[in-house]
Amino acid sequence: MSNFGQLLGFATTVVSEAGRIATGSFRHPVVVTEKGPGDPVTQADLAIDAHIASAISKAFPDHGLVAEESGARNNGAEYVWILDPIDGTRYFAEGVPLYSISLALHKRNEAILGVVFNPETGEMFTAERGGGATLNGARIHCSARIALADSMICVEIPHRRFTSDKIERAMQKVDRLVRHADRVRIIGVSALGLCYCAAGGFGAYVNLSGTSKIWDLAAGQVILSEAGGRITTTANNEIVGGPPALHDALVDLLGIQPG
Repeated sequence: MSNFGQLLGFATTVVSEAGRIATGSFRHPVVVTEKGPGDPVTQADLAIDAHIASAISKAFPDHGLVAEESGARNNGAEYVWILDPIDGTRYFAEGVPLYSISLALHKRNEAILGVVFNPETGEMFTAERGGGATLNGARIHCSARIALADSMICVEIPHRRFTSDKIERAMQKVDRLVRHADRVRIIGVSALGLCYCAAGGFGAYVNLSGTSKIWDLAAGQVILSEAGGRITTTANNEIVGGPPALHDALVDLLGIQPG
């Protein structure tokens, strides 16, 4: 397999297979451990991680992998896959059908494709560099809205275990969002937030938590970019993404400085 289309076909196939693992244990998951308070790891996380890692190893033995559960292997390779077996494990463990499987591919540290799949809704978001973004095979585009006052914004915020200063700074920015956007909504799944922005449902995506990892964002970011979005990340790992007009308005409103 050498071209993006073949690579994307492989990615959608293995993610679809992994989706069946997830749905097979949804609403009766087995929690294996917790990385921290409120941060569970289920058997499904581990099984999906193992399934996709094995498939990549067999199909592309010279490719690298960075995965949330199994860690990194050969991550200095030309091609490196980025995997979040379940983004939204807390939802998954609590029986809320708001989670996704996220898989991206980097070539020489540049994202070239992304796949995000919600097994419970059947929504399969895909993108390949230069080829646009799709939802279940249909092309998608960011919102055509140009005014924050007309737009619904997806935001991610810190939780109570963050420092008081960090929470306060984030809440000051949320206050600005509430006062200027039509609606502000929190879903708490980075990959889906980015993809719903790419499909035009959310006007823009703002992440104020500062804790998202590469596997949370890699696939969603390439999907948003290929849907016409612009993305800025700060040195503190705050993120603003959306169509150019809304992206730029949010960067100004929130005082976002590229990192």
